[in-house]
Amino acid sequence: MENYLIMFNNTIEFLKKNNIKYEYRRFSSGSIMLDVWNNKKFYVFQFEPDRIGFSEVDENVGFDTIPDKILLNSDMLRLVLTSIV
Repeated sequence: MENYLIMFNNTIEFLKKNNIKYEYRRFSSGSIMLDVWNNKKFYVFQFEPDRIGFSEVDENVGFDTIPDKILLNSDMLRLVLTSIV
């Protein structure tokens, strides 16, 4: 797995470049929870040292700690990011 902090920083740059609303919170464990709002949809990224979790949250699918998808590299992350724009 690539460095998750670099992948997080690249994600923030992508969101800024595309004017997409986001908020994040860092935890003492080193994990980062990133909330993203775009096109009336809500997404959650979970950046952890060994993986990145991704979920789309809506009224039909509630949020839990188990992500919908596991992203293991920057190519997978890039595909997800471009899909939400």
